[in-house]
Amino acid sequence: MAQLYLFTGENEYALQAEKKRWMTEFAEKHRPENLVRLEGQVLKFRDFLDEISVAPFIAEKRLVLINGVPVFSREEVQAIDKLAHEACVIAFVDGHPDKRLSGVKELLKIANVKEFQLLTGKMLHMWIAAVLADLRATISEEAKRKLLDAVGEDQMLLAEELKKLSLYANGRSIEAADVDLLVLPSGEKEVWTMTNLLAAGKTKEALQFVHGQLALGTSPHSLWPILLWMLENLVIVTSSVREANQTNPAKIAQYGVPFPSARSLLPLAQKVDPKKLRAFLQTTVAADMDLKTGGYRATAEAPEELVALIDRFIVQCGKLAG
Repeated sequence: MAQLYLFTGENEYALQAEKKRWMTEFAEKHRPENLVRLEGQVLKFRDFLDEISVAPFIAEKRLVLINGVPVFSREEVQAIDKLAHEACVIAFVDGHPDKRLSGVKELLKIANVKEFQLLTGKMLHMWIAAVLADLRATISEEAKRKLLDAVGEDQMLLAEELKKLSLYANGRSIEAADVDLLVLPSGEKEVWTMTNLLAAGKTKEALQFVHGQLALGTSPHSLWPILLWMLENLVIVTSSVREANQTNPAKIAQYGVPFPSARSLLPLAQKVDPKKLRAFLQTTVAADMDLKTGGYRATAEAPEELVALIDRFIVQCGKLAG
């Protein structure tokens, strides 16, 4: 019987660290030639079967690691255990698999699922201390507070910023002034900046801001969910204005929209053409589905198609007013 795993969860840092650990330890124990990596977005079931049916080469195990859960049917997922070689270890790595798909639902039932949750509070501070210990660095409490305020709780971003700060400090304690000098705000501040620009109809400025963020190293894969979230909020605010005749941001926030978003999006929501918003929503949902199912190629190494979708989103958003 093949061993089937699914690594998932919002903690992208821990997810990638676990994937790297598996790859390193497996290659050391069972030889690199028994480690196969596949891209789930473009993977066909026939090609998948060709890989999982192969016996290990002079070793006990063979690892097939798939980045992203492919669009397999329920029946195809059920057939994996019967068709895979008994010495094959199969691991899917996907932080956000589309749980609406029948194949994903079946995979969640039959796989050994390991979920990586985001760290918060004491656990996050303990992790920061461990990273600093590995870097042989220290940080003041004020500097740590400023770092968390600027970056948020994303471990991937925090790890990179801690590396940069420790190199700059060069043996001394990392201080608040170092954070002010070297760390660019992200997370919520990035959300509000884009929201404000798009809500004000400043399409050119929004495009410049986004491409500025990309040039500074922001991943388009992190920007796309922010835009989807903003569109979701815009739909709620627009519905509140048109259906409930509500124009008080505090009241609109009661429907689940953060108050800053409600306040920023209200002027746009009052001018939106419902037909244009509906068409915009349909186009964006279709694009997101295509991203998840391989209709668009958008890997970390080749994100051009996703960047084009982001540009299209911003331009379309600028044309929503009636």
